[in-house]
Amino acid sequence: MTSLNVTIEGQRFEHLVYHFVLTYSNWETVTVCFSESFEALSEGLQNALWELGGVPARHRSDRMSSAVNNFSAAKDFAQRYEGLLKHYGMQGEKIQAGKANENGDAESSHRWFKEAVDQALLLRGSRDFENRQAYEEFLREVLADRNAGRRRRLAEELADLRPLPDGRQESCRRVKVRVGTGAVIHVYHNVYSVDSRLIDEQVEVRVYAEHLEVWYAQKLVERLPRLRGRGKHRIDYRHVIDTLVRKPGAFENYR
Repeated sequence: MTSLNVTIEGQRFEHLVYHFVLTYSNWETVTVCFSESFEALSEGLQNALWELGGVPARHRSDRMSSAVNNFSAAKDFAQRYEGLLKHYGMQGEKIQAGKANENGDAESSHRWFKEAVDQALLLRGSRDFENRQAYEEFLREVLADRNAGRRRRLAEELADLRPLPDGRQESCRRVKVRVGTGAVIHVYHNVYSVDSRLIDEQVEVRVYAEHLEVWYAQKLVERLPRLRGRGKHRIDYRHVIDTLVRKPGAFENYR
């Protein structure tokens, strides 16, 4: 979606959407995301099912190679994906490598949805939004307009959907890490600072699509925005200033 040149308060908004399509009625919905990770897939799929109010028998996707590549092993991704499908009682299907036509209905919907957003932006007269919430509301309006003519066929599909489970499946990955001497943790090739009182302690990090939660002694101690990409740093001086002010010159030279 980045090629549509949407901006938030004048800043380029680089993003994707998870796009869910029912292949009979073509009812569709999207969730804004920032990578082809399992967390984004899980959040997008579950948002779609709960908005829909039921569960289809099958979930077909492409081969999701990008999502698998974000993990240390394809086996890990496959296990989590199977767990997600099992939670909702869906059968998973994937297309053959290089056979995008096997998912043609969804691929076509991707193109037409993106063109509809582009046309709506042209009619709006501006691609800049006050905040992300305003942009997501704009997308909901585009979807509502596109879904308006699909109600009859959607009603037929809804009659065949199975009930939702009692609740959503947790969309995070849990990892245990030790806080280094610089009051930082390393999570998926990125570095985050935490309270210096946690130095040398082991914490549990719950990795969601857009944020991290740091838990210690079964209590939530930090909620941090998730960095995109690799080799990035998020250092909050409030986490380390108590230690640095006791060392002459340390704060001046701190990265």
